[in-house]
Amino acid sequence: MKHFLSRVFAATLIGGKSLFTCCLICGAWMFIACSNDDKDTPSPESFDAKKYALVDLHLHLDGSLSVDDAIHMAAIEGVSIPSDRNEVKKLLVCPDDCESLNDYLKCFDLPVSIMQSRETIAYSVSSLVKRLYDQGLIYAEIRYAPQLHLQKGMTQDEVVAASIEGLKEGMAACKNGIKVQLILCCMRGADNDDLNYETVRMTKKYLGQGVCATDLAGAEAIFPTSSYKNLFAYAKEQGVPFTIHAGEADGVESMKLAIEYGAKRLGHGVRAWNDKDMKALVKQKDVCLTLSPSSNLQTKAVEGITTMSQYPLQSFLNDGVPVCVNTDNMTVSNTTVENEFQKLYDAGILTVEQAKLMVRTAISHAFLSKAEIEELLQLAERRMN
Repeated sequence: MKHFLSRVFAATLIGGKSLFTCCLICGAWMFIACSNDDKDTPSPESFDAKKYALVDLHLHLDGSLSVDDAIHMAAIEGVSIPSDRNEVKKLLVCPDDCESLNDYLKCFDLPVSIMQSRETIAYSVSSLVKRLYDQGLIYAEIRYAPQLHLQKGMTQDEVVAASIEGLKEGMAACKNGIKVQLILCCMRGADNDDLNYETVRMTKKYLGQGVCATDLAGAEAIFPTSSYKNLFAYAKEQGVPFTIHAGEADGVESMKLAIEYGAKRLGHGVRAWNDKDMKALVKQKDVCLTLSPSSNLQTKAVEGITTMSQYPLQSFLNDGVPVCVNTDNMTVSNTTVENEFQKLYDAGILTVEQAKLMVRTAISHAFLSKAEIEELLQLAERRMN
């Protein structure tokens, strides 16, 4: 059609037809050419990361304090911090030259020091819930280790009670427009078995009252998962659901043990990306891997992978492994769920349908009842579509 109209246009000029006629023909040619070009070249896939920023299952409280939180809480606790906001931020955010998980964990020193009273613990939880709501999330599970907040004489029971107080206040302030639960972390370490067992007992005591599960966090490579077999046998005996950090700083053997112990989800699990047997086991057991892309890159969790475009998300999705996108630590990793989805999409390793799939996967593997899961799934579908 384009070539035919071009010949008509040329013939019209030669025949001495009026300029008006020429303009009509030229205009028609340009209209058809543009219309055809639109059909021949489809517009790129539209991606609105905010539509999928609905759930965060792997979110540490002490790694997600805002600068304002830190300044306010330091004043309450009487902890001296820099007067310059940028200097405070440097203490909370992982540096660009982070070398390992152990290096990354140094960013938790200040947050833990200013979370040693009922007031600051309640405040930190309430503040985080409100920020998650403002970001558009509909569900989150916030985790922290009660045993790290006993420096000024509080008991784990008092710490957990304070966190539930903050949880309720935060959700009420959001007019219950977001549902949030707490995960109590046991810690990898030396000579803290009694504290870990107490954490499991606190999980049992407050289960269904704001607390939904227990976890095992900390330096995985230094304190192997194999050392915690009896702890999780006790958790199972008590009817306490749990997730375990595994496959982040240690290899797939750590993941195998975590699944063997009964973990319903694995924190990170990114080390399984090139292990077919491990991925098959995770898929068979329907154990969700709570991936945290920015954090995984910062902690050098996957050897040789240094950019988001190299992140092995497709390796998991292509093999049908249940995975979801999380922040791990919003402040330490300087990110949000929305940012994580956007980074993956911009890196060319995520599609719209995969984003939707991972939101559904996250909700389906939340520590919720079947009825609550179904309700959240329906809400998520409305938000995503």
